[in-house]
Amino acid sequence: MGSPQQWLARLKDELSDSPLVSNVAFGFILMGLEKLVELEFECPCNPVWNGLFSSAFFIIPAVMALALMIIIQGCRCEFVCTSFLSLSSLVPAVVWLILLFLDGQYFACAMTDWHGRYVIVDKAAPQKWCEPTQEERVPPQELMLRSQRLFVESQVIGIVLLIFICFGLVVYVIRESCQHELETQDVNMAEMSLYSTS
Repeated sequence: MGSPQQWLARLKDELSDSPLVSNVAFGFILMGLEKLVELEFECPCNPVWNGLFSSAFFIIPAVMALALMIIIQGCRCEFVCTSFLSLSSLVPAVVWLILLFLDGQYFACAMTDWHGRYVIVDKAAPQKWCEPTQEERVPPQELMLRSQRLFVESQVIGIVLLIFICFGLVVYVIRESCQHELETQDVNMAEMSLYSTS
């Protein structure tokens, strides 16, 4: 069994050589990170701050994931590498956005436009929302329905992004399969022409 340095060097080589391996690894890391963040997330329930606060959860980890993927895959500013490397580097950032949209509470917080306090809804699955304060003129039931609608809209956005990623993955697999088949045919044709000339 090798030393930890050898193991880390081999892991880095695997992550650098295969965008698929690095994207899968990052996907699992991001899933764990989202679950940790979800436990600690507290919407300010202040229309002035909700959008800005929630946007930080969407943008900062996505940009960090993109930067780490570019570093791991070895991009050194050759016109932002090849287009494939750039697209494969975007996958963890998009996975992060999918996780947040599927959760729903980040988007609902960003779109909440009333003052309140962040509480867990007792009658539903563990869902949090900004329970309105007494100053709000709209009935709390209407605001709760609006909040639940925001959760659903967020999840629809997450599903659409997930379909986009799945479609891209299918296109990638088909393209790689066709390219491998063409290379195999080229090798076979070269071997046949070599044998026919000799």
